[in-house]
Amino acid sequence: MNSFDQLSRRDFLDRTLKLGAAGLAASCTATTIESALANERDDRWQIGCYTRPWANYDYRIALDAIAEAGFKYAGLMTTKSKGGLVISVDTSLEEARRVGEEVKKRGLKVPSIYGGGIPVDKSLKAGIEGMKKLIDNCAACGATNLLMGGTGNEKLFKLYYKAIAECCDYAQEKGLGISIKPHGGLNATGPQCRKTIEMVGHRNFGIWYDPGNIYYYSDGKLDPVDDAATVDGLVVGMCIKDYKHPKNVAITPGTGQVDFPAVFARLKKGGFTRGPLIIECLDPGDAEQTLVQAKKTRLFLEGLTGQKTSSSSKRSVNTELTAGLAVIDITPPVNYRMSGYFSERLSTGTSNPLRAKAMVLRQGEASGALVFCDIIGLSLDVSSRVRQKASKKTGIPAENILIAATHSHTGPLYFGALRKHFHDLAVAEHGRDPYEKIDYSSELVKKIVRVISQANAKAKPVRLKAGVARQEGLSFNRRFHMKNGTVRFNPGVMNPDIVRVAGPIDPEVGIVFFNKAGDGSPGAALVNFTLHLDTVGGSKYAADYPFYIEQSLQQVYGDDFVSLFGTGTCGDINHIDVTKKERLKTDFIGKTLAQTVKAGASSMENVADPSLAVRSETVHVPLQNFGPDKIAWARESIKKVGTSELSFLEQVEAYKILAREMRPGETIGLEVQVFRLSSDVAVVGLPGEVFVDLGLAIKRASPFATTLVIELCQDAPGYIPTKKAFAEGSYETVNSRIAPGGGEMMVKAAVRLLKELGTS
Repeated sequence: MNSFDQLSRRDFLDRTLKLGAAGLAASCTATTIESALANERDDRWQIGCYTRPWANYDYRIALDAIAEAGFKYAGLMTTKSKGGLVISVDTSLEEARRVGEEVKKRGLKVPSIYGGGIPVDKSLKAGIEGMKKLIDNCAACGATNLLMGGTGNEKLFKLYYKAIAECCDYAQEKGLGISIKPHGGLNATGPQCRKTIEMVGHRNFGIWYDPGNIYYYSDGKLDPVDDAATVDGLVVGMCIKDYKHPKNVAITPGTGQVDFPAVFARLKKGGFTRGPLIIECLDPGDAEQTLVQAKKTRLFLEGLTGQKTSSSSKRSVNTELTAGLAVIDITPPVNYRMSGYFSERLSTGTSNPLRAKAMVLRQGEASGALVFCDIIGLSLDVSSRVRQKASKKTGIPAENILIAATHSHTGPLYFGALRKHFHDLAVAEHGRDPYEKIDYSSELVKKIVRVISQANAKAKPVRLKAGVARQEGLSFNRRFHMKNGTVRFNPGVMNPDIVRVAGPIDPEVGIVFFNKAGDGSPGAALVNFTLHLDTVGGSKYAADYPFYIEQSLQQVYGDDFVSLFGTGTCGDINHIDVTKKERLKTDFIGKTLAQTVKAGASSMENVADPSLAVRSETVHVPLQNFGPDKIAWARESIKKVGTSELSFLEQVEAYKILAREMRPGETIGLEVQVFRLSSDVAVVGLPGEVFVDLGLAIKRASPFATTLVIELCQDAPGYIPTKKAFAEGSYETVNSRIAPGGGEMMVKAAVRLLKELGTS
C-alpha cells in the first residue's frame, strides 16, 4: 500500500499544519524542487515563457524568440508538430535529448514541461508506464517540473492520480517535480486542485497556479485573488495567463481582468515566495508581433517582482579575464600495454613523460576549462566522470569543460575493443591481467580532476595575443588516387602507382598566448596544428612532437612556460612525404613548429576586449549497423589481430565492428564545443579523428578571424571522414563507426555555435 491509499484528508491537513506556513510547498522546496533550482539562487523568480505563443511554428523558432526576448527560462508546451506538443508520451528519449540540446545551445533552461495526457484509459499499468516515459523525457530535456493537466473523466479520476502517485518517487530520483494546474473538469479551481494533492499525498506533487484559467473555467465568475487563498502552502510554480470575458485567455498578461499584483501578493502570503513564473499566452499575431508582446510581458513581470531578468547569452564584458594553469604526470607504469597499432605492444620505458595540462578561464560569471592529455584518446566514461567531478569541485559547468587527447601513439591502451580483447586473453590465461596492475582509467580521472582543481586555484589576470601562422613542409595528406582507380592511404614512399593526392592539408598554426597581466611576459600558449601524432614508434612512452614544441619555447620564455597543444583535424594527415625516402623526425617537427610560433608571436596583436563564453551542442549521428553473421565473424577474426592470418584491412574491420557493438543504439552523440575568447578568437572542440576537409570547412565559415579547431575532445568514436572519403574507401573509412554524412552534421553544428557566439 502506498501513500495514495494511506493518506486521509485528516492526515493530510495535520501534515500541512505541522509543516508550517509554507506547508507542502516548503517540504517540496526542501527536496526535489529546491534541489532542481539550486543553481538559480540568484533568481528568486525564474521568469520565463512557454512555447505556446509560437504554437504555429517549429519549437526551435519559439526558443529563438524566447531567448531574443531576454528570457533565461523556456517552458515547453505546444508547437507545430504531429502531436501538437514539444514533449509528450509519444516522444522518443532520443528526440527529448535533442530538444534539451536545442534549449541549451540558446543559453536557456527548462523549469516546466506540459506533456499532455497519460493512457490510464487503457489501464493503470499503461498509465504508470506513460507517466514514467514522460518523466524520462523531461529529465532528458533538463527540465525541473512536469506539469499535468488533470482529467475531467470521473471514471478515470482515481486511476489518473494513482498513476501519478506511483511515479512521484521515480520523478524525485530524476530531479523532477510534478504539478497539477487549474485546467477545467475536475481540477478547475483551487479547492479541486488541493483535493488532487490530498489524493496523491506526496511532497513531490504540487500546484502550478493559473489565474487566467480560474476565470476561464468559472466563466469569469471566480476571482483568482479569492481562489488563491485556497492553495496556501501548495504552489510551486505559476502560469502567467490573463483573461478577457467572454472565454479568452489568448491575451498579453497585464491587459485583462486578472489583478496580478493582488494574486501575486496572496500567493506569496500563502508561502509561494520563489519559483518559476512562466508566461503561457500572449496577444495573437505574427512572429515579430509576438516577440514584441513577449518583451513587454517580461518587463511587466520584472516590475511585478522587482527582479531584473537578463538572457544568459550576454557576453562577459568589462570584467577581467583570468587564467589558471596546472600540469600533472599521467604516465602509466612500465609494462602496461601501449596504444596505436593493431598488435599487443608492452611498454619498456619512458622517453619523455605523458602529461595532462589544464587551463581554467574565468571572466565575470563565465567560466571554462581546457585540458590536453598526452594519450591517444579519451573514453567517454573517463571524460564524463572527470567533467562531473571537476564541476562539483570548481563550479565550472560540466558542459564548459573541454578535455582533449593529443593522439600520441606511444601512450597507454586503456579502453576500447582492442584493449578488451587483449585483456580477456590475459585473464583467460593467467586468471588476471598481469599488464594492468593499476586501474588506469580511474587513475586518469583522479589526476585530471586534480589538475583542473589546481589550475582553478591559480587563476590570475592575463592578457591575450592571438593569430595564425603558416607552416609548410611538415604535414601531408596520406590518401592518394592510384593507377588502378582506387584511393589508398599510406601507399609507401616513391610508389610509382600514385597518381595524385586525394585531399588537402591545413597549414595554419593557430596560436593564443596567455601573457601575465603585470609584466606582459608569456605564461602559456595554446598551439593548434593539423598533424597526426605518430612520429615516434617503439615501445617507450613519449608525448611525440608537442614535447619538443614546449622544450623549444621554454628556452625563450622560461622553464615555467606551459605549451598546450590541441591537435587539428588530422584524420587523413601525417608527416610522410611520399616523394622522399627520409621521414621527418619527431624533434625536428616540434622544434620547427616552435620556431613558427615564436616568429608569429612578434607580429600578433593584443586582444583588446576579451569576452569569454562557452556553448555546446550534441549532434546525434547514425551509426553503421552489422548483422549477426558479420558480428560473429568479427568475434572470431579479432583473435587473428596482430598476425599474418588476416589482411590488415580485415583486422581493422573486425576491430571496428566490435568497437561499434560496444556503443548501443542506432545513433551516437557527437558533442561540439565552442569557446569564445574574444570577438576575433574562438576555439572549437570536436570528438573523433576528423578529416581535414571538415576542419577547413569550419574555419572558412567561422566569423572569428582566429579559429582553432581541435579534434579528439571528450570521446574517441573512431574516424570522422567526409562523404567523399566514404565513397572512395580505404583504411579510415573501414575504421569509422559512423554512417556517411555524420561529419558534415558536426560541421553545421560547429558553424551554428560560432555564428551564435559571433553575434551575441
